[in-house]
Amino acid sequence: MITKLSTVVEEEEVMELLLFIWGIVVGTVFSTVGAAGGILAGFGHISLFGINVANSVKVMNQILVIISTLISVPTYWKQGRLIFILGGLLGIGSVIGAIVGSTLSYTYLSGLKAYKFLFGIFTLIVAFKVFHDVFVKERERVKSIDKDLKEGKERRVKVLKRSMKEVEFSFLGKKYSFNPILPVLAGFVVAVISSALGVGGGFLLVPFMVSVLKVPMYLVPGTSAFAVLITTTISMLNYIKLGAVVYWKVIFAEALGVIVGSFIGPHISHILGERRLRLLLGFILLGIGLKYIFIR
Repeated sequence: MITKLSTVVEEEEVMELLLFIWGIVVGTVFSTVGAAGGILAGFGHISLFGINVANSVKVMNQILVIISTLISVPTYWKQGRLIFILGGLLGIGSVIGAIVGSTLSYTYLSGLKAYKFLFGIFTLIVAFKVFHDVFVKERERVKSIDKDLKEGKERRVKVLKRSMKEVEFSFLGKKYSFNPILPVLAGFVVAVISSALGVGGGFLLVPFMVSVLKVPMYLVPGTSAFAVLITTTISMLNYIKLGAVVYWKVIFAEALGVIVGSFIGPHISHILGERRLRLLLGFILLGIGLKYIFIR
C-alpha cells in the first residue's frame, strides 16, 4: 500500500515538473516572438497532457496568455513601445467579439475532434505568417527605425489629435494617423476568431496594424499584447461563466513556468537571435498544424 502511494506521488511530481517545463517553453516563445503562446499552450494541453475537453483547453490556453501579457505589457510600456489609445480601441471592439466568439465556440465547437481540425488550420496560417516575417518582411523600414533609435531621438509616442474620424500620433519625429473605427472593427473580428479557438490573436493583430494602419513595427508588439490582454481576459471569464472546467493544478504548475520563461526569453533571444527563433517556431507550428489536420 505504501509502495503504491509512493508511486502515485512520484508520478504527480513528474507531471508537475513537465507542466512547469512546458510553461517555460510557452513563456519564452511569447516573450521573444510576441505571439503563438496560446497555440503552444493548446498543443501541450491536448497532445502532451491529455486534456480531451475542448472548452477546458480553450480557457486554460487563455489563462496562460493572460499571465504572459501581464508580464510583457508593463515592460513594453516602460520601453515606450505601446500606443495606449490604439490598444484601447482594439480592446473596445474585442469586448463584444470575445463574448460572441467564446459563446458560439462553447456551444458549437465543444467536440475535441472538430476543435483540433480548426486549431490545426489556424496554426498552419500562423506558421506561414512566421515564415513570411522571416524571409519577406520590410527590413528597410525596420533598419530606418533602428537608426533613429540609435541616434537618440525621442521614442515616446505623443498623441496629437483625437476625434471620431482621425487619431494622429507622432513617433521619432514622424506623424502617423488612422481612422479609429478601423481598429474597433478589427478588434471585434480578431476577438471572435481568437476567443473561439482559445488563443491570443496576436498574429492577426500584427499584420493589421503594420499593413492597414501603417504603424511602425517597433510599436506593434506592445500594442498587440495590450489588446490581447483585454480580449483573452473577457473571453476567459465568459468561458468560466458558461461552465468551462479549469484544471487549476495544471494551470498553477504551467503558470510558474510561464513566469520564468517570460523573464529568460529576452536573454535567449539575445544569444540565438530573433530570426533563428522565429524560423524554429515556424517549423514547430507547421508540424503541429499538419498533425491536427491529417492525424486526428
